[in-house]
Formats: sequence, structure tokens, C-alpha cells
Amino acid sequence: MVKAKIVEKNNKINSFVINGHANSADYGNDLVCAAITGIVSGALNALDIKFNKNLNIKVDEKKIEIEVIVNDTILNQLLEFMIIQLETIEVQYPKNFRIERMI
Repeated sequence: MVKAKIVEKNNKINSFVINGHANSADYGNDLVCAAITGIVSGALNALDIKFNKNLNIKVDEKKIEIEVIVNDTILNQLLEFMIIQLETIEVQYPKNFRIERMI
């Protein structure tokens, strides 16, 4: 299962961590993992280009971490946009993907 953990404070996202494997198909043919990877990778590229001084981004083989250093309204909206896309995957594949919000 892929798990995403979002930490918020004062209605602003402070951090986002995602790790795991969906196990909905054989490795390399897993469409759930592919969808999640596409959403997160696209968002990371935009965040790194537009907000690289406001964030710490760490990408490992099995884990991605985003830590917000300087929060900004547009940055927070982009993170929420990514999360809304991921929630769509979570609704469709609850056995393979779960999002946890911590306030």
C-alpha cells in the first residue's frame, strides 16, 4: 500500500511524505503506482522550479518528502491541488492507497 502523510498547521500544509507500493499489479505494470507517481512527480517539478527556496524536497528510491520552510498562499494552493488529485486515486483504490492528514 502507498501511504501519504500530510501535516497541517493553521490551514497550511507544513509537510508531505509519501512512500510504499500499491501492489495492485506486478512491479512495472502497476497503474495505481504509475498514476500516483505521475501526479507527485509533476507537482515536484513545478514546486522545485517555482518555490525551491520555500521548500526542502527529498526524493529517495521509496520515499518522497516535502517540507515547507516558508509558506505562501500560492504554494499551499499547489500542494492542495496535488492532494486533491491524489484523493481521487485514494477513492478509486482504497486497498492500495491511503492519505492521512494530521492537524
